[in-house]
Amino acid sequence: MKNSLLHVEALIDPALRTDDDQVHWRYSTDSIWEGRLAATRWLIEFVGIKQDGHGNPVACPAKKNRRPDDVYIDDLDGGVFLPLTPNGRCLADVWKGCTQASSHATNAYAHPSVDDETVLPGVLKIILDHLQGTIYDKASKKLPDYVLERVR
Repeated sequence: MKNSLLHVEALIDPALRTDDDQVHWRYSTDSIWEGRLAATRWLIEFVGIKQDGHGNPVACPAKKNRRPDDVYIDDLDGGVFLPLTPNGRCLADVWKGCTQASSHATNAYAHPSVDDETVLPGVLKIILDHLQGTIYDKASKKLPDYVLERVR
């Protein structure tokens, strides 16, 4: 989390006294990592980007071709898919990287990077800027107000 969009650095230094503690910590951190990849992939799909079998960015399906329970940004007031520009290409590559680094684990060098110090924060910034410029602007709201809102 060194490059957090919130400009914070989270440090956890657990006391790993036993082998069981080390195994538990490994399972915990692996679960956090897998969750981060799944959430990133979902956000990329939410703004309308995937990658086809040839490595090209493609838009997610039109409303008439979706499963009934699928939800994308264009289902919301003011929501439009992120265009297939260079940012779209970047998101498509990370979408594939998240897929292959998780559910279809491959050699770390055989899939697009999902580096959590540079790549993932950059992708999150693209997505957050798009969300702000579409659905949140349409609602006259600021995304950080909701992200940082205290949960009661």
